[in-house]
Amino acid sequence: METQSTDRSYLREFLKSKSGVVGVVMLVLLIATSLYVIIAIPQSEAYKWQNPAAWQGNPTSVPPAWVNYFGVDAPQTVDLSLNSWAGSSSSSSAAYSASVSFTWKHGVPPSNLLVVPNFSGNAYEVDVIWTKPDGNMVQIGLSSPVSGIGYDLTTASIRQGLVQYIQSQTHTLIESVGPAGELAALFNDDGPNILNSSVQQGTYIVTVQVVGNQALSLSNSKVTLLGDSYGTMGTDSEGRPIDLGVLAGLPWGLEIGVLSAVVGVVGGVFWGGLAGFFGGWRDKLLSWGMLVGIAIPSLAFIIAISYTFPLTLLTEALLIAVFSAPFFGIIARSVTLSIRSQTYVEADKAMGVSAARTFFTHFLPRLTPVTIAFTALSVSAGIIFGETLAFLGIEPANVITWGGILNDAISFDASVHGWWWWVLFPGIMIIVSSLPFVLVGFALDRVVAPRVSAK
Repeated sequence: METQSTDRSYLREFLKSKSGVVGVVMLVLLIATSLYVIIAIPQSEAYKWQNPAAWQGNPTSVPPAWVNYFGVDAPQTVDLSLNSWAGSSSSSSAAYSASVSFTWKHGVPPSNLLVVPNFSGNAYEVDVIWTKPDGNMVQIGLSSPVSGIGYDLTTASIRQGLVQYIQSQTHTLIESVGPAGELAALFNDDGPNILNSSVQQGTYIVTVQVVGNQALSLSNSKVTLLGDSYGTMGTDSEGRPIDLGVLAGLPWGLEIGVLSAVVGVVGGVFWGGLAGFFGGWRDKLLSWGMLVGIAIPSLAFIIAISYTFPLTLLTEALLIAVFSAPFFGIIARSVTLSIRSQTYVEADKAMGVSAARTFFTHFLPRLTPVTIAFTALSVSAGIIFGETLAFLGIEPANVITWGGILNDAISFDASVHGWWWWVLFPGIMIIVSSLPFVLVGFALDRVVAPRVSAK
């Protein structure tokens, strides 16, 4: 009954702390989001994240779509599916075509054009007929196309076809115009000033023709207009959506933080608790071990270990826990020494109560609240330590981490190019995931510390 009354007293005191309540609410939201990510985002996304070809249909290094609400004309990506195919085939040839239309309301063209034909059989040519709102047409072709492969403005035949069209309008021999000029051929007003004219706004029609020497089976082909903005958090230099990386990194961040905190704090509290409880030479030996553990440069040691043994989530968490345990051990030892001087401990000795029973009866219950408070506080340290290792390139294989995203941002000079979204959102998530544990830990410490010191 006394224990239940004490627990209720702790709870009442904790609920009086507004920061603690806010921390609990944030923690519940983080856990719920993490569970959603585990259920909704399959593990295959982590493998896909490391495959640049998987993100070919996304624009690279573009800001979030909501920048358009701040006066920026940054078109979003438009996916145009080609499903209704019409055509005929004979013993020597086959030709099929499908059309799709879209409305362009922006004053700037997209950043790239991607054509992805999907077919079964032997196709030797794919033609794309681009009809502008004014009725003028631009035709580009692909020789020996491969099904499922994306062709964009870097494809030689597409680039050559657009340059030839610009030459026909300007009556000038031009060897290269760059991506901006190639897009001008598709979107700008025709005429001698096609490269400098304005973008035509209105309805465009895209017709794709697939030609082969035998009957073909056409499936969901696609034409994608890669925009200058994407999603809620933009993309990186590979076209990977930052919002996917931010969400997928949440479970890993929480796991590494919670696991390292629980193991480190519990181990440290037992370590320091036993040192203070036994005293004498055992106290000196255990205390010496704590000081040695604190003196070892943990970051450098873990980096060295990672080059010797491949790290997993468990081994990384255990290494972080091992190096954090001495800090908690020193604090637990000081608490234990204060408990050891109490009269009920002396009474147990006088009555011949075993040392183990005294430790588990009087010491451990009084160390438990401190352990809980330390655990809550150290989760944030575990998250930050784990993300720091990921930022340095030390992380388990096939996982998505915020530190890894930041590492990529630094490698591609995101700050130099002004790709702020690539750095901002992972950094915010490290703070957001750590903050609730700090709030809860400080609230628990304010409740627990006075009572432990008074006992």
